[in-house]
Amino acid sequence: MHDHDFVEIVYIIDGSGIHYINGKKYSVKRGDCLYINFGCNHSFTVEKRLIAYNLMIAVDYFHQKLVSKDNIFTLLALSSFTKVQQELDKNSPLVSFRGKEQDDVLFIIKKIEQELKNDGVAKRSVIDSYINVLLTFILRKIFADDGNDADKNLIPQQIMDYINLHCNEKLTLQMVAEQCFYNSSYFSRLFKKAYNMTFTEYIVEQRLNKVCDMLRNTDMSVDEVALYCGFTDKTSFYNRFKHKYGCTPGEYRSQK
Repeated sequence: MHDHDFVEIVYIIDGSGIHYINGKKYSVKRGDCLYINFGCNHSFTVEKRLIAYNLMIAVDYFHQKLVSKDNIFTLLALSSFTKVQQELDKNSPLVSFRGKEQDDVLFIIKKIEQELKNDGVAKRSVIDSYINVLLTFILRKIFADDGNDADKNLIPQQIMDYINLHCNEKLTLQMVAEQCFYNSSYFSRLFKKAYNMTFTEYIVEQRLNKVCDMLRNTDMSVDEVALYCGFTDKTSFYNRFKHKYGCTPGEYRSQK
């Protein structure tokens, strides 16, 4: 358990764990992001091979770089960093990114990392811009109303349980829509609204999650794992996996 005089942003890219912030427990997994305010007491425990990016931002940085005309704080009608902190303290520090959002956030974080390592032209300005975009994504989630949770109620939980259980099988939008007596095009719109991704994107996401779990916990070959998880096209599978994780399945397994 510790605290510090800077803001810490933790973005989980794999595995799972538990974070304790000011006495409250937050379970985290891939795609989750924690905004840990300065002065907060916190600690974490690892449940399964937790891998995360930690971005630490000095408090002065907010005053000097980010609180200015036309940036995120003005956009949110929060005119000073102090007010932002007060608002953040009222809300949960945990937000979850799903589907394409995960790729977008990881891309931004990796660009920040790349700029920090390199010595390119206008390096600081580029970093400032990426941090501003990253904070925009996070603050949108923190200050959003509960509409997203309400939207998820549009799809019955038993239907989602069915999808998750059978995601490695041949599962079509039409088949699932019929399970809940919906027209397929209407179900498609409901699903996109509820989960911010298409039905097909969700299936691929679940299959990739299962692939990662099996690569870590079984001795099956990569091709056997891919086929078991529903990927019948080997080339497509390898391309999707590398796009998502930035490495091949074999390299991913060797890191476990």
